[in-house]
Amino acid sequence: MLPSTQLPRSLPRFILAALLFSSQLQAVELEAYLKEHCLRCHGPEKDKGDFRIDTLSRDFASGADAELWFEVVTRIGAGEMPPEEEPQPPAEVSDQVMEKIAALIREGEKARMASRAPVDHFRLSREEYSHTIYDLLGVRYDTRAPGAFTDDPDWHGFERLGSELSLSPSHVEKYLKAATEIIDLAFPDTEPFRLKNTRDALAIDWHNGDKRKELDAIGITPRIRMLIWPGLQLSYLRPDGGYRQSAGLYRARLQVSGLAPEGGRPPHLVLYSKELDRTIFEADVLAPEKEPVILEFETFLPAGRYDISISNPVPGPSNAQRPGREGGFVFTTLDDPKSRAPWQRKMTDDEGQPLYPFLIFDWIEWEGPLERPEDLRKREGLFPDKDANPEAVRAALTRFAERAWRRPVTAGEIARYEAIVAAETAAGSPFRAAYKTALIGLLASKHFAYLAEGSPGEHRTQLTGNELASRLSYFLWSSMPDDTLRDAARDGSLTTPEGLRAQVRRMMEDPRIARFTEAFPRQWLHLKKVGMFPPDEKLYPDYDRWLETSMINEPIEFFAQVFRHDLPLPEFLDSDWTMLNPRLAAHYGIPAPKSADFEKVALLPGHRRGGLLTQAAILSLTSDGTRHRPVHRGVWLSEVILGKTPPPPPPNVPAIEPNPVTAPKATIRMKLAAHNTDANCAACHAKIDPLGLAFDHYDAIGRWRTEEVVADGTGANPPVDASGTLPDGRAFKDAEEFKQLLGSDPEVFARAFTEKLAVYALRRAMTVDDHDELDALVEQSSSSQHRLRSLIEAFIVSDLFQSR
Repeated sequence: MLPSTQLPRSLPRFILAALLFSSQLQAVELEAYLKEHCLRCHGPEKDKGDFRIDTLSRDFASGADAELWFEVVTRIGAGEMPPEEEPQPPAEVSDQVMEKIAALIREGEKARMASRAPVDHFRLSREEYSHTIYDLLGVRYDTRAPGAFTDDPDWHGFERLGSELSLSPSHVEKYLKAATEIIDLAFPDTEPFRLKNTRDALAIDWHNGDKRKELDAIGITPRIRMLIWPGLQLSYLRPDGGYRQSAGLYRARLQVSGLAPEGGRPPHLVLYSKELDRTIFEADVLAPEKEPVILEFETFLPAGRYDISISNPVPGPSNAQRPGREGGFVFTTLDDPKSRAPWQRKMTDDEGQPLYPFLIFDWIEWEGPLERPEDLRKREGLFPDKDANPEAVRAALTRFAERAWRRPVTAGEIARYEAIVAAETAAGSPFRAAYKTALIGLLASKHFAYLAEGSPGEHRTQLTGNELASRLSYFLWSSMPDDTLRDAARDGSLTTPEGLRAQVRRMMEDPRIARFTEAFPRQWLHLKKVGMFPPDEKLYPDYDRWLETSMINEPIEFFAQVFRHDLPLPEFLDSDWTMLNPRLAAHYGIPAPKSADFEKVALLPGHRRGGLLTQAAILSLTSDGTRHRPVHRGVWLSEVILGKTPPPPPPNVPAIEPNPVTAPKATIRMKLAAHNTDANCAACHAKIDPLGLAFDHYDAIGRWRTEEVVADGTGANPPVDASGTLPDGRAFKDAEEFKQLLGSDPEVFARAFTEKLAVYALRRAMTVDDHDELDALVEQSSSSQHRLRSLIEAFIVSDLFQSR
């Protein structure tokens, strides 16, 4: 399919001119122009770029190929068609052809809108399902747990599109199972067993754990700590002491110290569950031996038994017991020589400075399942007493349904669920079980799993107040509207510009906005691809899972900072700051922040970072685990930053061959130049490759380099050449100059970003019928330097957001 390409900024005015001067359009014979100037490259004999104009539908009312015709206009207007080497038509003739195509597209818009289905359905993603369940009932349901929900398919990184989130029989089965578990968690038949216990250092010391009475007798137990050196993993941190625990949310508090060598990596704490096959909690720890910190986290645990292990997975020597050597030493303090065996390595030098990154564990305290007052309040009025009359049952079912389905419900809809309660009780079931069956049915209904926009038998284009409330809440909170938003929809204030702006500003200050600042950049930037091809351990021995996690978190933390402070969009292209934690700072060779968390760090020119494009996550997601891939980097940048999706490569294109052992070492850039001999390939690569080659100073995991390491071949490793020329003739020598060129025309990026924002919010791909409104938003936001929060607010109050 031909790519969706960013329009020249003059084109919207040009399309308007097409409407004003339609009398001139008939003077041009469109088919004759296409035959003379287009079909040689895009016709039956040759389909350059896998694109044929002769087969495009001429039925503009159906809109089957309206996007592709719009692309033809774009290419002609940009001077790309016909190409320079072909005979050029008079400019006024090309202008009239563009006017004619633009008018045909516009004339078909009303027909295309009228042919749309009266109701659109959008299935909740698993992330949205989880957030909605919590906001509805105060229950945390892990949709990513083994055996829960399947992965959501994505479209260009976005996991929310209605066209992709289909429903299969397996989904129905999982929804019913999930609804049963959720209702049982929210309204348990018996009070769950609650626990609060503490496991100290001796409990996880497998050498000395059975000596507690002996150690108690000499009064040393309270002072015992556990030294966790690099690579050591210890078990027995389970919450329940070995018994089956109730499902629910658990809070853990643990006291640890973390010591790092001067200029070295900090120790890293990881709590992992083998049964759940996931990390429960992890963090770098920086705290002196005598000033331990207390870390706190919460995690949802299903019913069962879960052993939790603790480890310090950082490089360093082991202090494990050596063959033939007795263990049995208990650790109390680094100052006590009796705290370690004579054969063990010293952990500090003579001045007491750490030689390796290590942890000192004191205790962990578990508490749960938690029942917070604010979570319990969410369930108020949703479950009637067992002696409730039919009116009270109906009222409770109605309250539940209106919140869960995010709209008013009819008496007929509720009657079905009243009938379930009546039938179950008539069959001998206790009222509580019968009522829970009805709640399970409400929660497993399509009205919960789907967002619906539109009305059967009615072709309306404007959203109702309730539909607008849901679109807004799922955009900013990935969840259902709260009571305040529902009230605004009910009283009509949400559908006024002032009322809508007030709700947007309120919602942006709510803690739930963190769901947007995490989910949108993760999907927009395709961060799911980070680690898809794990880097080769021999080539990149310093790469580990915590570095990968830190890489992913940098652009997310960066986006959140831009959002919080309403910074201009060009900050994403280049900045004099970034967000770093110690692990990522070490990877970049930048002085580490003082804490173990992500902090805003000022960048110097020598750091060679700034903006998204030189962040390790972006550079690594376009690599293959062994080498960087300039073409993939160029494709990513073209699509995500410039809004231009290049066409797929033609079939049977041979891969770049490895460097021959007898030939001089060559960079990937050199091999690409030799590879792109096919004219069809060269045309696309001329637009894509410079975008990726600009970042050749960064290897497959985002480290700076001046030469490209080539395994095979003769001679020295060749120096990196990151220079290039854009299709418009502007030249650059490296990534810094390239970023400056991008920043010199901020409207291009602003247009691409606005379109991605609209795809995320509206849950559909943008079409030719949306282009004018997107362009208007970009023009409007230019007066505020395209500030992020201001752009989002302008988008929400626009007709584009409020229309179907």
